[in-house]
Amino acid sequence: MNPLMDEDNSAYCPSCCSTLVVPYIRCAECALKTELCLKCFARGVEFGDHQNSHSYCVVKLDFPLYESHWTAQEELQLLKLIESCGYGNWKEIGMHMRDKTGSECEAHYNRYYINYPEDPLPGFPEYHQQIYPTPMVFTLSEDPPRPPEGSAMCTDMAGYSAARGDFSVEYDNFAEMDICNMTFDPADNEDEADKKLTEELNLTLLFIYRKRLKERHRRKRILKDYGLINIRRDGLQKIGVEKELRRVMDEMRVFTTLMSPMENDKLLAGIQYEYDLKREIKRLQEYRTNGLKHLRSIHLYKVLRQRRAASKQKRHLLTDVISHIRDETACQTWLQRHAATDGSNNSFSVPLPSAPRRNAPPLDIAGFPGYENLSPSERELCQTVRLVPKAYQEFRTLLINEDHKHGGLRLAQARTLIKIDVNKTRKLYDFLVQEGVINKIR
Repeated sequence: MNPLMDEDNSAYCPSCCSTLVVPYIRCAECALKTELCLKCFARGVEFGDHQNSHSYCVVKLDFPLYESHWTAQEELQLLKLIESCGYGNWKEIGMHMRDKTGSECEAHYNRYYINYPEDPLPGFPEYHQQIYPTPMVFTLSEDPPRPPEGSAMCTDMAGYSAARGDFSVEYDNFAEMDICNMTFDPADNEDEADKKLTEELNLTLLFIYRKRLKERHRRKRILKDYGLINIRRDGLQKIGVEKELRRVMDEMRVFTTLMSPMENDKLLAGIQYEYDLKREIKRLQEYRTNGLKHLRSIHLYKVLRQRRAASKQKRHLLTDVISHIRDETACQTWLQRHAATDGSNNSFSVPLPSAPRRNAPPLDIAGFPGYENLSPSERELCQTVRLVPKAYQEFRTLLINEDHKHGGLRLAQARTLIKIDVNKTRKLYDFLVQEGVINKIR
């Protein structure tokens, strides 16, 4: 009997406490009979020893017990009505039955519950389903590879020898060194106190050695149970897994000492499912941001997005107009060029004005090394000329040293010393002359 029962013997869901209505779910693995409603089962509810990965069966009462037109649900309803209304009150019982009259209820109950009380309930053969093809059984501890001794794979496997199933170098490899020369034979000249002390020390050493052997055995058991020695299988599990998720899975390996192999695999599978679910949610949010409300519109959106990306790579007349429309001078030059091209004769060429060179935007040097050592005017110069503070300081030191050697400096000499753009060199040279740092030679 279900331990979660009301006074009227109706079971209820242990998660949401709602009354169970067929069909509902019954766990096939829990020691205590666990029954869930369909909503809690669909949400994957877990509590106590019950896990959402347990085997289950669907409880339905739409099958016949005695007669083909009487279902098990109707049998239970009939027995409850007889218990509440009393035997013989068939008219009232028939009013509560949905598809049966009072006379039909009386005839059925008298025939199968009164006249033949010793007949057992009918037996139902177990349902066996053969699946073709048979699914592959997952084995945790597969046969590990057998790399040659001294190879790179042998080193990665910590010197594991698959032929004898052991390591060439054990964990805590020198544990036996502490007891190899131990002896329990006391010397003749020792008194009883020294003999007893020596015996206690030897027993303590043996106790410590036993703990070290247990730790060695525990580590080997973890390697075997989790299949960690098979690096090929571990590599196959990570094929197709993104770098960030692979890093998380590697970090979760420390919990293998706290969980069983199946629980660990279930945890890793749950992490990967969560990662895939977040990625899918992010993709759906992108669709919703772009105004999509139906899944059937996604295919059309992808096609249009590909077309837009392809069209952006192609340069056309409208692209030129948009690129020049913000700069008035460039826009006028572009219009003059196209007007001259459209109105000119093919027999001679018309000189076309060239578009002026657009200045690069100022460089944001805040946070660069050496920024705090510059004056406000030097910072403005570096932003305009697009020089990082460290390079400016090196150029400034170089020009000052050259100026001190010769008692002055020409622009041509500065261009020879500084191998950068000539316009940037002129601006830097003029700035240092204006600041009085170097002397200009005509």
